[in-house]
Amino acid sequence: MNLNSLPGLQIKTTFQFKDAPNFKPDCWPPRKDFPVTLDLEGNVLSRYGDVRWDLSVWVGHKLSIYFGDGVGRGRKISSENGIILRQIAAWWIWGPDAVKTAKSLVRKFALIKPLFWVCTDHGILATEIYKYPEIIDKLASEYLTRKATFIPCLVQLFLAKDYLGFVLINEEGMTNLSNMLYVKESTQTAYIPPRIWSYQVLRLRECLEDFLSHKEGIIDCYNFCLDLYANNAGGSLSNAFPINIADRPFREVKRPNRISPDADFYKNSSGKVFYRSFNIIAKRYGIEDLLEKWTGSKISISLRNLSSYLSLLSVVGLAYTLNFSLMRVQEGSRLHANSYEIEKDELCNEIHTIRGSTTKTMYDDNARWIVPPTVKMAIDIMEVVANLRMIAAKENPHIELTQEDINRPILQAFIHEPWGDNSPRTKLNNKYKKMFSYNEAKTMWPKLFDLEKLNITKEDLEIANRLTSGLDPERYAVGKPWPLAWHQLRRTGAVNMLASGLVTESSLQFQLKHANRAMSMYYGKNYYKLVEPLSEDARNIYLREIYETIVRNFKQLQKDQYVSPHGEKRKSQILSKISEKDHKQLISAAKKGKISYRQTLLGGCAKPGAPCPFGGFSNISNCMGYGERLPCDSILLDKKNLPEIKELNKIISVQIEDSEKDSPLYIALNAQLESSERAINVIENN
Repeated sequence: MNLNSLPGLQIKTTFQFKDAPNFKPDCWPPRKDFPVTLDLEGNVLSRYGDVRWDLSVWVGHKLSIYFGDGVGRGRKISSENGIILRQIAAWWIWGPDAVKTAKSLVRKFALIKPLFWVCTDHGILATEIYKYPEIIDKLASEYLTRKATFIPCLVQLFLAKDYLGFVLINEEGMTNLSNMLYVKESTQTAYIPPRIWSYQVLRLRECLEDFLSHKEGIIDCYNFCLDLYANNAGGSLSNAFPINIADRPFREVKRPNRISPDADFYKNSSGKVFYRSFNIIAKRYGIEDLLEKWTGSKISISLRNLSSYLSLLSVVGLAYTLNFSLMRVQEGSRLHANSYEIEKDELCNEIHTIRGSTTKTMYDDNARWIVPPTVKMAIDIMEVVANLRMIAAKENPHIELTQEDINRPILQAFIHEPWGDNSPRTKLNNKYKKMFSYNEAKTMWPKLFDLEKLNITKEDLEIANRLTSGLDPERYAVGKPWPLAWHQLRRTGAVNMLASGLVTESSLQFQLKHANRAMSMYYGKNYYKLVEPLSEDARNIYLREIYETIVRNFKQLQKDQYVSPHGEKRKSQILSKISEKDHKQLISAAKKGKISYRQTLLGGCAKPGAPCPFGGFSNISNCMGYGERLPCDSILLDKKNLPEIKELNKIISVQIEDSEKDSPLYIALNAQLESSERAINVIENN
């Protein structure tokens, strides 16, 4: 390994400086006497070869990890497996995606250690378990309650194989293990049909862009109203929580005869100012039409509309972010300001990420979600709203704020303005909002979506049923509004990544079709060049969707539009697994590589096992054969693709005329021409 690829110790500690003895190993794997932890005086507490590593100095209380290959209390592992386990632990401490806290290291260690127990009990090395499917079966029982984190952990270690120099469980072993751990739910989370998904995303974006067009007006209006409340509360905003009803600045008050009843405002002898209505101020700052469009009518616009609009922006920003990140709503609702980051790889490609916390299976406050650059707009707008509300929050005497709360406010901020009905009047028990459902949001802000455009069409329902098994026919029916849910955005995002044609199983490119190609750099060779790992759960939902997609597409081949050049009998043989197995078994078969599906120019390729090396897009000669070569046994032609195949035939004919006779290009083009003619003939005769 090139030691330059190791960034060094990332755990925040007194001795986290580059010349500290334990900052970075000088060889890999580290020597047995290499110091892992140091006490406050710089003395060695634990060395790499010790049976137990004392991590107490990193957390301020007693904490350690026990390898089990020597003296000590706890379950034992063999000395050979201890060597492997130490190297993994070292990778987590000093590797390119090193942990940031000792507790995170302990969680990872506790997650992987049972694998070493099982291997030791069966007398094998952990690096050999992939050779023994029957032992993998036994391993599954150790991880039934921790499956959501174990598989992603194995994926990370597999992708680090070139650095570690070994593989614990290979791809086939992981798919077998995944199949044993995951039981197919009776009803999947619904996939949102493209028409409805696109509508809600475009509507969210419209709301965000409208704000950007009125940003200065909103900010100035908000600050003006705060100043007005402070003025009427005796000169201090802190006295306005709550303000006396008689001092509220937007209300009709009795005016002296010398003051025109048509005047916009009245200032009494004590200096308090009263406006006839908030509409006057909204119009002054150019936001009257904006508030009417999203939260109310021109006749009844009030300060509450301004608060409602700010809350709407927070929710819209969150929804937009969830559409493109695979985050859970709980994770998105806990984002703070300055969570959007841009990193660069060695080629200066930009990778856009959101940094936040994930708490579903383990706490990690440095999780990363890769997002397209367009999400920055949503994050920026949520920050504007959070910072505006923090102005009022800092003056509220009923709540306590830390400097961190002020410097990096939570993006899903509470209503803090003094005119808000829900502005805190007592100490907050929880600094995070409890989020309502996405479906409730459209009820709370009825102008956000046109409900008629959310009504399910026949085409919507067909797509939804094709991509989701077990949909409730009472909820999902033609003419009924689509019941939007936060979790649907996660699954829909995973499906769309795969359907985009930019994400492939073999390369595991993690990329949205709306995004920069730099997003795909996360996986593969550049996986460990990012500062932090991607959210494990987001990665896991994507991996699981791969196999669901294979099964859905494989089932599609049953339709009459698909024909085999070898006849109906061969098509029946290819698809025999569908009639023999239920959906759960098909998922298992997909994970084991026994069934496969890949779209090609001609139709569908059902070649099982490894991806076909011959493509099927730029070259079809190996699909349909030429000369004495027969068509591939796994190809099925899609009748709907006939126009494209004929167009390819024309293009090849022109290219042949311009190529030198008997040259390699001429021979290759003739093979393709013959293959396209064969495909056209099969389709037109079926």
